[in-house]
Amino acid sequence: MAWFLPATLLFVASGGERRFQMGYWSGLCFHLAALHWLLFMPIFLGAVCAWLALSAYCALYPAAWVFFCWRMLPRPKSSAPAKFPQLWKRLEALTWSKRQLWALAGAMAWASVEVLQAHLFTGFPWNFLAISQVEMLPLIQLASWTGVYGVSFLVAWVSLSLGLAVAAIAARPGHPWVWGREILPAGLALAIVWTWGFQRICDAPQTTNRLRIALIQPNAEQRLIWQGEGKEERFAELLALSEAALSTLPRPDLLVWPESGLPAELERPERVAEFIRKKRVPLIFNAVDFSQPSASAEPLCHNAAFLMNRNGRILGKARKRRLVMFGEYIPLAKRFPFLKALSPIGAGYTRGEEPGILKLDEPPIAIGALICFEDAFPFLAREAAQRNPNFLVNLTNAAWFGESKAQWQQARGAVFRAVETGLPLVRCTNNGITCWIDPYGRMRASPMESPADAYKKRFQVAEVSLFRPASTFYLREGNLFGWCCVFASFVSILIREGSRLGKRARKSIAAKANASPIS
Repeated sequence: MAWFLPATLLFVASGGERRFQMGYWSGLCFHLAALHWLLFMPIFLGAVCAWLALSAYCALYPAAWVFFCWRMLPRPKSSAPAKFPQLWKRLEALTWSKRQLWALAGAMAWASVEVLQAHLFTGFPWNFLAISQVEMLPLIQLASWTGVYGVSFLVAWVSLSLGLAVAAIAARPGHPWVWGREILPAGLALAIVWTWGFQRICDAPQTTNRLRIALIQPNAEQRLIWQGEGKEERFAELLALSEAALSTLPRPDLLVWPESGLPAELERPERVAEFIRKKRVPLIFNAVDFSQPSASAEPLCHNAAFLMNRNGRILGKARKRRLVMFGEYIPLAKRFPFLKALSPIGAGYTRGEEPGILKLDEPPIAIGALICFEDAFPFLAREAAQRNPNFLVNLTNAAWFGESKAQWQQARGAVFRAVETGLPLVRCTNNGITCWIDPYGRMRASPMESPADAYKKRFQVAEVSLFRPASTFYLREGNLFGWCCVFASFVSILIREGSRLGKRARKSIAAKANASPIS
């Protein structure tokens, strides 16, 4: 359905002049449904406020896109509301080249609003159009050049071309093949991308260099994590799952615990180090890290990932850089103290400044660490990948949202981080999709007989292939394509509005000249 969504969104908003409002209500309905998992958070007032506020904010982006696309079309000569038949005629009135430029501009605008959504106000890169295509492996290889935004661009371009094809058939029903030329440019681009992507997957290098990683999924309830209830039982379950994973053959080379897997009251690593020295396996785990900028300043809390070697010694840590609003920090809390009532976190965390790289001595590997929903941000994964790790690891806790679709949406977005960076991505979750994703977007080592298995206490051992294709264009150059789309969309709307203002000015001058008395 994603291939028809952008064109349908424009047609729904074609029945009058309030197109921004129609785009907004369409976007609001979508986001209220797609983000309903926010209501699963175990704090009622904060959950409802977050659901409504975030949905209302995200709806602005499709509304802006609808407004842009309609502003780029010439105004009709009639002031009557543009119903569907009139819409077909309005599109058909343009030349073929102008229609194709309009479809191309609309696709660039779609990519632009996704870029802005990922960066403005700390960013929320969630449920982009490209996420619908994660099973289409040849297609998503485009992300190695353009990032996730290029796949969204292509889907939107094809959708608008299909809309033009429908308009051509409606305007000229006696010519059944008139639609062919409308979809030719976008269809040709799709065929080229698909063929190249298929060849890229076929040319994937083979390697025997594998790392066996034991991934633990304890499925601890968020209420217990907050309140610290049953900490000894939770710790015992974590160790029992770890022992079961380490007993598999061949023996795992690395043990990984998820975000919030270790009870807060047990975060001091003495007991953890004792277990690791006994089992002789390195461990990556999540805990609170404290820092003190100066002797007089209050200690700062960081959400961090730690790497412990097989001797129980901490080798490194990576601090989370993108914090969850109202979940890990409260914006403007000092100015508006009542906001603290919306969240149970207290003072909150301080964000990290540098990409986190964990370097293990035995075996000698480097690991790029992402925490919580940082695997949703393309630029965070790219910055970590530029430090030349062997693979990326994401420690996350989706128990905030119970047994909901949040886990699945996040995992689908994470597929693009592997394709963009050309690195394997290992995901270890408290509950959700624990797996690893290869550099071509294939989700591996997630043995689930039913969707309900994603929310169970379990472990799995992943044999991660430590290979990578040649450095991707996206890794080298970043989001060049996305920002070019933003720039091109901005320039095109300036040109369009300038042209309209010029026509109005000329008409006004002509009207004044005709109205003035002839001497």
